[in-house]
Amino acid sequence: MRTFALRFLATLLLSAAPMMIGCEDKKPAPKAASSSSAATTKSVTATRQVSQPKALDVAMLKKSLKCGSGGHGPCEVLAEMKECIPWTPITKSGDGRWLGGGYVVSQSKFVPEFTLLRSKRVAADQVGPGQIAAKVGVARIPDDRAAEKRHAEKALRKYKRGDVTKPINLAVRYIKQRTDWPESFAMKADANQIYVAVSGGAHLCARKDQRLIVVKRAGNRAHPADGVYAIMWPVSW
Repeated sequence: MRTFALRFLATLLLSAAPMMIGCEDKKPAPKAASSSSAATTKSVTATRQVSQPKALDVAMLKKSLKCGSGGHGPCEVLAEMKECIPWTPITKSGDGRWLGGGYVVSQSKFVPEFTLLRSKRVAADQVGPGQIAAKVGVARIPDDRAAEKRHAEKALRKYKRGDVTKPINLAVRYIKQRTDWPESFAMKADANQIYVAVSGGAHLCARKDQRLIVVKRAGNRAHPADGVYAIMWPVSW
């Protein structure tokens, strides 16, 4: 009797073994680690759009300066901040320079100055999303450069007539030879303007007659219109 029971138990175990193996084979395979989260993050980063800066609020600045229909000084500059053409500060040479008659506004009062601007091309891997592959700097002729200032006035008179300056013009020579320029990245803005990410912000407007209208607002403003306003002509491009 005991022998029969042992044989029966052995037979039962042998017949159940394939069924147990089959059940084990049907277990779902472990899911591979999902990389969808990382892929989604990378995709969002790659396709993220940077909002385009707004155009200069000319109406607000005119109101702050109490500009009339035309005006003079900074009001004259603001009157030209219109009808900007599509333009990029990346010049053919990669290093463009401009000279202009500008005005420095402080607490609604202004004084004239000779404003300078340089745009230097940079490698595409040096700029961030939405930025133009160029760095722009706005400067001025220092007060200790009296001769250059006198020649700057002569150069501007020629530019306004559509003429070229003489090679001996000290202002033009100074602009071309200057190496210490401030540099800030730039982006396309509304109304075909260019926005420069300098303290306070600057807006550039290129006109059909090659003039460049520049408004650089002061970083620390005691008055809403504090800053630099200039109408510029290209010196080298």
